[in-house]
Amino acid sequence: MAEIVVKKPVDVRGAVLITGFRGFGMVGYMVSKHVAMALGAEKVGYILTRETPPIVLIEEDGAGFPFEIYYSAGNKAVIVVNRALPEKEHADDYARTLARWASESGIRTSVLVGGLSRDFMPSGEEHGYRWISNAYYHGPELEAPQMESGLGVMGPLALLYIYMDYYKVPSIMVLPYSMVEEVDYNAAVRGVRLVAEKIVGAKINIKDLEAMADKQKEELKKVLQLIAEQGRQQEGEDKGGMYM
Repeated sequence: MAEIVVKKPVDVRGAVLITGFRGFGMVGYMVSKHVAMALGAEKVGYILTRETPPIVLIEEDGAGFPFEIYYSAGNKAVIVVNRALPEKEHADDYARTLARWASESGIRTSVLVGGLSRDFMPSGEEHGYRWISNAYYHGPELEAPQMESGLGVMGPLALLYIYMDYYKVPSIMVLPYSMVEEVDYNAAVRGVRLVAEKIVGAKINIKDLEAMADKQKEELKKVLQLIAEQGRQQEGEDKGGMYM
């Protein structure tokens, strides 16, 4: 059974819990990590599973365990940073344990973040994300439409949403449109701002993440220009020098 280890006892009653996983675009992981950094949250514990992934990552704030718990007292925010994915056979237990802990600890709202494939983004989309919430959620309404019929969420994020509902924890799932195979910094920026500013109500500085997003957009623009140029060259070769 999964175990939540609290190394530094804190009163999280009335706090917002924020988390996500390494899914499409790494959005869930990137958002939770950068929200924790932007809010100046401190490590207060971690989660162990029946088969905890054998990895420790050295990051800006030191050694990072696979499933780590941060807390920002000033913003009443608990952030669970999942640097790894729970093993598939233990994901259900992980989600149930975290949701039960959230309920028993008095968490007022859980915010679950993931990526939604850009393949489903409508043309002319203005908001860049979709969202859903359970019947217990009465927090801020976001500006974008809720996720359309026919779409869905899979994996540990879906399990968390189910168990948060089971334990009657008010929950909202925020899903920025994202690239699937690559880290999507632009989607992460959108997610961080939605969560930190619209839901938590905090003013944040994420200049480093925004700089990475701008660089990625420039690189993508160059790739698209190169593809277009290659297409024009191929079209000229196909015409074989004939004029019409």
